[in-house]
Amino acid sequence: MATSKCYFSIVLFISLVLSLGLLCSAADDNPRGRSEAERDPWRRYKECQRRCEWDTRGETEQGECEDRCERQFSHEQPRREGENCKREEEEEEEWEGRRQSHNPFYFPRGRHAQARFQEDNGNFWVLQKFAEKHHLLKGINEYRIAHIEANPNTFVLPHHCDAEKIYVVVNGKGTLTFVTHKNKESFNLVPGVVIRVPSGSTVYLVNQDNNEKLTIAVLHRPVNNPGQFEEFFPAGQENPQSYYRTFSREILEAVFNTRSEQLDRLFHGRQRQQGMFRRASQEQIRSLSQGATTPTEKQQSFAFNLLAQKPKYSNQNGKFFEACPREFELLQDIDAAVVGFEINQGSIFAPHYNSKSTFVVIVTQGNGYVEMVSPRRSSESSHEEEEQETRSGEYRKVKARLFPGDIFVVPAGFPVTFVASQNKNLRFLAFGLYHQNNSRIFIAGKTNVVKQMDSAAKELSFGLPSRLVDEIFTNNPRESYFVSGQRQHRESEESRGSILDVARLF
Repeated sequence: MATSKCYFSIVLFISLVLSLGLLCSAADDNPRGRSEAERDPWRRYKECQRRCEWDTRGETEQGECEDRCERQFSHEQPRREGENCKREEEEEEEWEGRRQSHNPFYFPRGRHAQARFQEDNGNFWVLQKFAEKHHLLKGINEYRIAHIEANPNTFVLPHHCDAEKIYVVVNGKGTLTFVTHKNKESFNLVPGVVIRVPSGSTVYLVNQDNNEKLTIAVLHRPVNNPGQFEEFFPAGQENPQSYYRTFSREILEAVFNTRSEQLDRLFHGRQRQQGMFRRASQEQIRSLSQGATTPTEKQQSFAFNLLAQKPKYSNQNGKFFEACPREFELLQDIDAAVVGFEINQGSIFAPHYNSKSTFVVIVTQGNGYVEMVSPRRSSESSHEEEEQETRSGEYRKVKARLFPGDIFVVPAGFPVTFVASQNKNLRFLAFGLYHQNNSRIFIAGKTNVVKQMDSAAKELSFGLPSRLVDEIFTNNPRESYFVSGQRQHRESEESRGSILDVARLF
């Protein structure tokens, strides 16, 4: 018995020694005695966000929890260097991508588009129906966005659609032609050119450049089924197929007064080239470009150049071009505006909202981010059919990083701001849907809606003397529309003290 007790004591002693050794080793690696997750603010932030998803009830409580996580992380995030910095930034991008996949207003490049034609010489992509991304966007579901990309010296096959269309050239140069049974219109294409193609018109185009791709954004408003349009090709074999091949042989022989052998050669014979995009010779390109007109800033029949106009807003921080239905007759039937704007690096497009129009914003160059105010809802499930009532006066911040090809939807009435990165200008093309009689209301910068209010309304609203409210909304702002991202400081201590006094404003 004594021997057993002695053996047990020795084993217990050795175990304690080993345990102490492991603890000392861990203490050497982590002198503060904390786990890796506890020492890593980004991991703590991710865990905090996950807890918000699982441990809260209702949209309001979850949103408040997420805001607390973000505030805490922004204060604790250390400066990271070397391989750890690269690894953690990759993890951050991966997590951000997963989080943004649930953002109902954000369409990352290529993730929500269908390739109707994807070929060696070009691509034709169509963005999914807006309501398929989220029921919050069902109000604009009758519109569709498409993207055409033609390689150098490429011809796009003639076709017509059951939709009213607006073509906007993003990059490259070429010629677009559309024909009806009465006439033909042909236009030279450069960035900023806007062309309205009426429903049922047969359109074809060619990229004239030897090196650069021709990129065009197309807005469709279908005339048969809202949100659904089809292309119809007069020429083609299998992909696409000529619509003539669907008619009976006897009918084609009669209406063309042509023998069946000739019809077979034209519509059923083998062609060496397939697809919507075809390589063209220099001689063919020159022939297709003859007689084309070059659109200017003013409307010429069915076209104009958006970027040749005088900017609606501009200063040293950016430019904003806008063509509205009330000014351009060719945009009235489709009830859409066309907008192009550029934010210089490190600058901000001041917070604003649109009174009636929902904007579909496409990033064409550079990078940055967007912040938008969205009402909180008890549910934002994309599968929920019924719109949930909001608890009025409660909001959440919708934020997304922006890169070329990304699309962001800004509903009417939702305050929004866009910010360019510190190293690149940020450029956009946008379509304003249901734009008739729309107004843009700025809520910050030198021109803002609050400064127009009565003094008594300011005092009653913010609970401060109107002079303190005016300090923020009237006296301090130095720029309108586009604002430098660098904070502007007052020189006098008295002015800085006033600013601190109105920190309670919001």
